[in-house]
Amino acid sequence: MDLSFLADEISGLKEKGRYRFLRRLSSPQEPRIVIEGREVLNFSSNNYLGLANHPEVVAALVDCARRYGVGSGASRLISGHMDVHAELEEAMGRFKGTEGCLTFSAGYMANLGILSTLGSPDATIFSDEWNHASIVDGCRLARARVEVYRHADVTHLEDLLKASSSRRKIVVTDSVFSMDGDIAPLPDLVEVKERHGAILVVDDAHATGVLPPRGRGSAEHFGLAGRVEIQMGTFSKALGTYGAYLCSTRKMVDYFINKCRPFIFNTGLPPAIAGATLASLGLLTREPGRLVALWENGKAFRREMEARGRKVVSDTAIVPIIVGDDGDTMAVSRALFDRGVFVHGIRPPTVPEGTGRLRLTLMATHTAEMVRTAAVRIDEALRERGIGTDGAAAEPG
Repeated sequence: MDLSFLADEISGLKEKGRYRFLRRLSSPQEPRIVIEGREVLNFSSNNYLGLANHPEVVAALVDCARRYGVGSGASRLISGHMDVHAELEEAMGRFKGTEGCLTFSAGYMANLGILSTLGSPDATIFSDEWNHASIVDGCRLARARVEVYRHADVTHLEDLLKASSSRRKIVVTDSVFSMDGDIAPLPDLVEVKERHGAILVVDDAHATGVLPPRGRGSAEHFGLAGRVEIQMGTFSKALGTYGAYLCSTRKMVDYFINKCRPFIFNTGLPPAIAGATLASLGLLTREPGRLVALWENGKAFRREMEARGRKVVSDTAIVPIIVGDDGDTMAVSRALFDRGVFVHGIRPPTVPEGTGRLRLTLMATHTAEMVRTAAVRIDEALRERGIGTDGAAAEPG
């Protein structure tokens, strides 16, 4: 068997500056972490509200592990549906303002399941060009025609919907885009999908626990409760645990229980994780100050960057700092690590060619001094690499 392609492809990735490797973390997901044996400020975690290591969440996980054991033992349709699963789904339905909820073992699995279940040969899926990889792969599995509309371009989407003769039309979008932090134009999307009788699927992975007023996702943020057919999201970001949900009508949930292969043939979410997520939901509901702190930190970081002549375009907890070249992107990320600030570099194929970037994420638990330090160090690292305030490399003198 010839496996020389492995070394060849890895070598090619290294030459392009796109080789990836795992970094070893030795601490919880806190504002300060120990990574590769070094303590650094953490600006690369999706633990937006600081709940991943909250004492109440940890205690709930331990309590449920003692009560139910570690694993679910079977798929939910056989013997893996436990009390805590039902309690979590009831709580998520109330939280999102929907009749029903179904949980999945991961966000990737949920998007694969939603799109492959709704899709059919007589369906067309209309997908934003910057949607998450899990949505892209769900489209590939859907056995449906796929039309990609320009990012957040509702006019282009409507043109595609008008031209389509499909019996079933499905529009799918992230609500907060994971690499740019911008928010989808949900009010316009809702109006367009209603004019054309389409089903709207919204991925709230980076909106749940993040978007005001109460962190309940994009539909509530825009006052569109009841007008989004499927709200999907994850527990692994702001809620600090693991898994995912689909919130919709009872009829839609029943349909997925009976038709969704990634749900039917998958072991249920570990009960301890379900219990921990219930605790996280309770904290988010009882402590709105966490969401306020997250947004205040975002405002502070933008002020600090703008004071240094660097405009930040995102309005959410995800802040892209465009560098451009892959090599420059990783060099700036390494320089920041050496300065005690961890901000991971993102390169193609995760983002388009020529748009390598630092993907900074803010947490409610960052202090004002941490936020200022990050801005100072980022500006220093960019200037040392010759990256101007417009995000472009400076011309050599």
